[in-house]
Amino acid sequence: MSFLEGFIIGLGMIIFVGPVFFLLLNSSFQFGSKAGTAVALGIICSDVVCVMLCYYGLSAFVTIEQNKFWIGVIGSVIVFGLGINYLMKKVTTTADIIVQSKKLHSFFLKGFSVNFFNPFVFVVWIGVYNYGQHKYSENGSLFIFIVAVLTGILTTDLLKVFLSKKVKKFISSKRLSVFFKVTGFLLICFSIRLLYVVW
Repeated sequence: MSFLEGFIIGLGMIIFVGPVFFLLLNSSFQFGSKAGTAVALGIICSDVVCVMLCYYGLSAFVTIEQNKFWIGVIGSVIVFGLGINYLMKKVTTTADIIVQSKKLHSFFLKGFSVNFFNPFVFVVWIGVYNYGQHKYSENGSLFIFIVAVLTGILTTDLLKVFLSKKVKKFISSKRLSVFFKVTGFLLICFSIRLLYVVW
């Protein structure tokens, strides 16, 4: 029961449309499924770190106003930089095989950092962890619940990567260029909103 509920909650995370959503889609569109998968793994690893912070009681450190402010500032700068990058970049579609492992590391780091330095992610995980801890007080059940949530999130992210690969062949370079510019604009809006919230 704990796994099923956790997995459904993880799948439900798909409704959250934030910076990592656009980063994941754009990486998949431009560089293929390997790049998108690397971003997805970076996202899930940052979620695991958030869970560990909750487990060891360090979530209080994150929610302290001053610390929350600086995490938000760092996240805002990273997202703003990505937004500018997407506004300026030229459209080049490459096959997965061209993306080297060294390049994949950078996609992993982008996914990790954009997700980790977003205070909203911490707020969501603190809520999910506290809910699981309250409902599944036994350590074994809580562990299964959290793993299920993470599995659900990873499933939805990989599904986005898969669908991006299927849709990409129907999108022209011109439309992809417009999509990148819209994404860049939205990421800049996200960065401003994030800075406004933590200010």
